[in-house]
Amino acid sequence: MFEYSNDVSCIPFQEQYWNEYMKIYNDCFYEMRKTLEVEPINFYSDYSQIKEKINNIFLYFQNGVIVGAVSCYGNELDDLIVVKSFQGQGLGQKLLLWGMNHIKERDMKKLFYM
Repeated sequence: MFEYSNDVSCIPFQEQYWNEYMKIYNDCFYEMRKTLEVEPINFYSDYSQIKEKINNIFLYFQNGVIVGAVSCYGNELDDLIVVKSFQGQGLGQKLLLWGMNHIKERDMKKLFYM
């Protein structure tokens, strides 16, 4: 049986966090996109790219700074990111659990992971 226990609390995305989120997102996916030659390497460059998605993006802060984020689109988890200097501390797992619980709380029947 799955039990949810997590000390992570995320807040909904707000436009004021755009620049910080864009940098973190692009940093997290840079090496993969470069290695796979996926263009553009820095995917996000303009707020209009994310404007329709903001209600599905949730940010995790430590000491007033974004250190991670997860997107919950219906019953799908996507774009789970953790600032490189915070990786290896279990935050990705905590964000994954937070996202799963968030979807569960919205009474979605199945979870899909991208």
